[in-house]
Amino acid sequence: MQRTQRGQALPLLALVIVLGGGAVVLLGRIGGAAVERARAVSAADAAALAGAADGSDAAAEAAEANGARVRRYEDIDGDTRVRVSLGDAEATARARRINGGAPPPPGRDGAAPALLAALARADQVLGGRVLVTTVHRGGLEATVGPAWADRLAGASSSTGLCRPSPADPLRFSLCT
Repeated sequence: MQRTQRGQALPLLALVIVLGGGAVVLLGRIGGAAVERARAVSAADAAALAGAADGSDAAAEAAEANGARVRRYEDIDGDTRVRVSLGDAEATARARRINGGAPPPPGRDGAAPALLAALARADQVLGGRVLVTTVHRGGLEATVGPAWADRLAGASSSTGLCRPSPADPLRFSLCT
């Protein structure tokens, strides 16, 4: 009697396919959690900066503009600490008012606290004061100088400022 080995690879192939699919799903969930965590950190940074500039209402507004919710807000001697949640992720940030509440730099007059916070973050990330020429849409959008536009667009995930339309490459608003 002769035995054949035909069909022996099929169960092994099925197992490899199932394990591969499981690995893809797991990597997708890990990546999604990392993105959510990064968004929470950006929202916390924006909320802390807005809170340091204009108080708890501004912090809540900045957090909401970034899709998050303020869980805790503390202001102790000008040192603002904020904890936000975004989905399953939570993040904390702190900011300190160092100019004693001076008015915004020229060109930023009329900007909403959330936009001011994002611009302050852009100043930090890009290592210089981003030139704002005009504020639009009730203080929620800003036109920046041509020298800053590409640098700001390249750092949008870190600053929270995005181009709302490719038709106007100098205009930026809060990322949604």
